[in-house]
This record gives sequence, structure tokens and C-alpha cells, in this order.
Amino acid sequence: MKVWKAKGKIELNFNGYDFKIKPGDKFLFADDVFNLLPEPIKSAFEQAHSVLPPFYRGENLNGKTLLVIAQAAIGDALCMTPALREVKKRYPEMTLNVTISGKAKPVLEGLPYIDNLFPMPILFKEVAKADYIVKVIEMVNAPQFDNLSLVDYYLWKLYIYKTDKETPDVLINQAVLAEMKEAFDKIREASGGKKVLLFHYLASSVHRTLPPRLLKEIEDLIWNEYVPVICSMPEEDITVETALDAYGIRAANLSVFMKDIRYLIASVALSDAVITADTATLHIAAGLEKPTVLITGPVDAELRTSNYPTVIPVSPNYIGQTCVAPCMKHATTEPCIEAQVKRQFYSPCIESIPPKIIYFALNDAKLLTEKDYEKPNKCIVCDFEGEIPLFELINSSRVFECPSCGLQFTHPMKVMDYEKTYEKKYGDLLNFGSGLAYESYQNIEDEKIEVEKWSRVPRFNVLLPILSQVSKGKLLDIGCSTGFFMLIAKKIGFEVYGMEASEKAVNIATDKFKLNVVKAMSFDELPEEYKLSYDVITAFEVLEHVHAPSEFLEDIYSLLADRGILILSCPPFYKFENTAKGYRKYKWWYNDYPPHHVTRWKPWTLHYALKKVGFSEVHIFTEPLLPGTVFEGVVPLSFQLKLPDEKIINIDANTTRGIVAETLKPLYLNSRLLGNFQYAIAVKGRSLINFEEIIKKAIKYSAIEIIWGRGDKA
Repeated sequence: MKVWKAKGKIELNFNGYDFKIKPGDKFLFADDVFNLLPEPIKSAFEQAHSVLPPFYRGENLNGKTLLVIAQAAIGDALCMTPALREVKKRYPEMTLNVTISGKAKPVLEGLPYIDNLFPMPILFKEVAKADYIVKVIEMVNAPQFDNLSLVDYYLWKLYIYKTDKETPDVLINQAVLAEMKEAFDKIREASGGKKVLLFHYLASSVHRTLPPRLLKEIEDLIWNEYVPVICSMPEEDITVETALDAYGIRAANLSVFMKDIRYLIASVALSDAVITADTATLHIAAGLEKPTVLITGPVDAELRTSNYPTVIPVSPNYIGQTCVAPCMKHATTEPCIEAQVKRQFYSPCIESIPPKIIYFALNDAKLLTEKDYEKPNKCIVCDFEGEIPLFELINSSRVFECPSCGLQFTHPMKVMDYEKTYEKKYGDLLNFGSGLAYESYQNIEDEKIEVEKWSRVPRFNVLLPILSQVSKGKLLDIGCSTGFFMLIAKKIGFEVYGMEASEKAVNIATDKFKLNVVKAMSFDELPEEYKLSYDVITAFEVLEHVHAPSEFLEDIYSLLADRGILILSCPPFYKFENTAKGYRKYKWWYNDYPPHHVTRWKPWTLHYALKKVGFSEVHIFTEPLLPGTVFEGVVPLSFQLKLPDEKIINIDANTTRGIVAETLKPLYLNSRLLGNFQYAIAVKGRSLINFEEIIKKAIKYSAIEIIWGRGDKA
């Protein structure tokens, strides 16, 4: 930003304001705002060298004047309000001034904590009155801005960091509300009393705009409960009505009423729910606490919704020819590169989202707005009693996170029907995931091939060095499925037994492989001949399905012989992808949610639970971090390399991928907690094995074997 001085008299309408500028007047311009001036007007200014007030660094502001220098689109201005509200709450004796574009000014006018709103550009004499300034302009493509939510960005810039309420303040014009209420009342009456769903499918960029066909498919799913309305702003698209007609969409088009942002705010206030691709509509809906679904592909949805308790983001699980979603690219005037490669207009990542996913998300968003719902009064592992906060609501289930031990668990618990699971008859989000493993478990071959196949899988390959050190005896595999691990253990020398919930899987294990497997959902259902004293008990990907995990672990402990060993696995909370991107909520494609998974385990939570039931030794680790795992968490970029001789070399994404893979070799051999399956080895009594040493070796051996092979070819 720079200070510019007028060389003569200037009158213009610019950035939503009427300016009457005298010769010598000095203005502070954001650089991108100055660049919007017509060329003749630019030449009427000359740069002035004026000293700005100091940048704010968290000082006490009582008795001081703070100037927040913003330009801001409507959504950005809304997202400023939590930080502005909180800074005035902390320093009530301060003067808070804000510069803003004329377009966004209406959403800040009338807020009691803003003392003065100034145009952008702002007269320098008003800038000079400030004791401190905060610069929140020219933000897009700045790494600080691109890696924080809008709300968090403004909180961070004002040294606030956290507030009790992080949703925007949205002022509703009562006259406009009354005007729009007539239209909404007529729609409800004509629809027979249905709820109204505001559907905003247009975004500021074609890159993020939803295809109208998607609205048609969603409309068919919600029609019994909702009548959709379209409330697009006048400058957004003049072809809305054409699109609705072309696809036979029955939504009421109220776009003609949207004279300015006040009318959109009133429409959101009068709606019962919102589905949007537009972020301004998102921020309005969040501020008004409407059940809302944000659909986005190119931009990380968590960066838009993480502060909003009534919003569920829907993101694609898309890997294309040129990109991986989210690409974080803000295309503006033309379709994205992937769309152009596929010769289509709308972004393929957004088109990849099944409409029914959005329908399920809408149902979940409705549940998020419920104030009174059943809450757990005690943690099911550590027995903590007190407030246990809600982590997410997905697949019509609430997942809570214990503030004491860190366990995430479903409440109330939902029971999975595993017979339906093996038959692929589940009728909810689980239909749209990356595929439950139960189908692959049934694709069996002869015993030798099965052993070789599963021994190469990283989550079992890492166990081979460990099992080689364990005394061979009786081994019980809980949740053994069709018996593939039992075949490996039998080959190693164990006397194997198995229990499994699905009768279909039991029949395969007993008929095909002649294994000792019994159908049982609990240890009480085990026949007497299976209630033995076991030297090893294994439970792979079972714990997260168990509704009473402490009792489950206690029962295992009682079945183990002295010095017996439990080896269990579960999904890792801190696998590389989650560590790289933060644990992302609402990942509908991973199946890590109820009723499939009813608990989630952090390493220390698992350690605590096992120690609590009596195990003397507990060792936590994961399978090795592998190159494929890394690229689930980071997206290689293409770039240009400029050599000393000025020659330019284009490095494509595949080359970058190879460089990253090679660079991370030390992690592949040594990472303890970044792989895709989390393990615990727990010992009853005193162990004679140095498990820490063998685990380190197992990770190293397994990584080398999985990535590079054994090198046995002649």
C-alpha cells in the first residue's frame, strides 16, 4: 500500500464511493485498489512519501485508535467481524476505525463496535490519527492468508487468536426482510407448507461454480421436504433462468429481487437451510446459524468452514490428469485446466461429488443446529465426567472427543450389521466411500497365494519380524474375517483359532481353508473349546468397531496366558496425511465414521486404555510410512527452475514427485507413527523380548521390502 497525492481537482465514482478530491489531498491506497483506477485518473496522482503509524503488535488499546486497513469483498468483511467484535470487547475504551470497499460497507454499517467506517482509499489525515494500523489488504495468494480460514486470519492479524463466538455478525434490514417475507410466504403456501432451501450454485469464479445439473439431482432428493429457491445477485449471472429451464429445475428463482446484499441476507434469514458454493452466502448463513452445506472442490473446505458449528463442507475425493483436489487455485475467467483437458465447462472435481452425499450432508447440517441432544456424561475409556465436546456430526451420528484421554467416540452408539456389510447392503454414506474392505476379503485364492499376497501388504509385512521373535503357541485372531492372517500365523508355526461376526466370512474360512473359526460377536458367545489360555491374541482393525472398548480389552486380558501378548491395530489418528493437513472432519470417502467405526484412537489414548486394564508393557507404532502414503498428504507441484545462464527448465509434477519420494527416504525407514495402520503390542506380565528394538527393525525391514523388494530375482 502507498500514499498518493492528487495533483489537481478530481471527481469520480470509484469503489462504491463518490470522491471529491482537492489538489494536494493525500490518500492511502491498497496497491490493487490503485490499479483499478482508470489510467487518466492514475496520472492525476503522484506518489507521496508519508510515514505510516506503527503496525499493531498486540499492545493495550484502551485510549488508543486502531485503524484496520481493508478493502474486502462481502464475505471477507463478514469474516472480519469476530475479530473486530473481540478486540473492542477486550479494549472498550479504544477507537476502532475500518476502511472498506463500498460493496462490502453495508455488512459492517451499524455494528456497535466499529466507531468509524472509511472508504478505501482513505484520506491520509485519517490514517495519521491512528496510534496503530492493521493491514488486511492484498491477501489472496499470500501464504498466511491461503493457509488460514478467513476468520482465523483476521483473529491472527489482530492478535486475538480465539474468541467464544467465531461466526460473523450479520445485520438484517427489517424493511427488506418484510419485503422478502411476502415472496417466501407465497412459496411456502404454493408448495403445501414445505421448508425452503436456499441454493446458491454460483460462485465468484467459474472454477468453483456448481453445475446446474447438480441442483436438479439434489432437488429430486429433497423435494418431499424442501422447495429450493435461487437467490443470485444481479452481477453474478444473467443466465440463471435459462439454466433452470434447460435442466427442468423446479426451484423458484428469486434473483430478480436481489437488489443488493441486504436482500440476500434477508433471503438466507427466511430460509430453513442453505446449500452453497458461494462463500459470501456461506458466511451469512453461518452467522445466522442456518443448517448449511458448502460444496467446494478447488479450495480446501476446512479453510472456509472450520469456525462454523452449523456448516458441513462437502469436498471431492478427486485425482485428475492435471491435479488433485483441492488444487487451491483461484481461477476467475475460464474453466480450470482439468476441465479444459476434459473439454468441459465445470470443474471435474465438483462434478465427481455424488448428489446423495450432499443430501446426507444436509441432513447432518440440520442435526448440527439442534440445541438439545443426547450427550455422553462419561468417557467410555478413562471415565472422565464433565463436558465432552462434539467433534463432528457425520452419517447422522455425533462423534465426541474426550478432553481427558483424547478418545473420539460415537454417542449414542450405533450397531453395524456385518452380514449386511458383507452383502454391500448398507444404505447410507458407506455406499459412497472408497470401498469397505469386506468385498476384497472375499476375493480369495488358494492358501499359498493368499499367504504370499497378504504377507506383502504393509500392515502385515511389518509384523513378520515381530512374530518371528514370539514363542509359538496358541493364537486367537479376533475379527479374523476369512482367515487370511490366520494362514500367515499358521505358516509361522502358531496353533490358530479365529472368531468372526459374519457367518459368510466364517464359512469361507472353515470350508475353503479348514481353519478353526467360529461365529461370535462377543467372548460370551465363544464355545467352551475356544475359551482357552492363549499365548498371542490378535485383533486387526477391530477395536474401532467395538462399542465397549474397555470391557473388550479386559476380556482379552483375561484370555491371555501369563506373558501373553496382544497385537492389535486400528486407524491412526496421526498418519502422514492427517499430520500434513490436520485431522480433517467430514471425510465421507474414508469410512472412518459410524456405524462402521465408532471410536478413534490417538497413540496416548490407546496406551492409556491398555495400561488401565493391566498390561505391563505397551508399545505403539504404525506400519512404515511409504511413498504412496506421503502423496496422500502432499501434492507435488510443477515449477520453473532458472539456471545461472538464464536458461529455464520446466519441472513437471511427476519429476517433483520423484524428488520428494527420494528425499523422504529416511522417513520411510524410521518413522514410528506416520503410517496408515496403528499398532499396539501389549504384554501381560513380564516380557523376555525387547520389543522396542524389534519394532525399529521391523519398520526398517518392512519399508525396504515393500518399496524396493527383496532383490531375489536371478
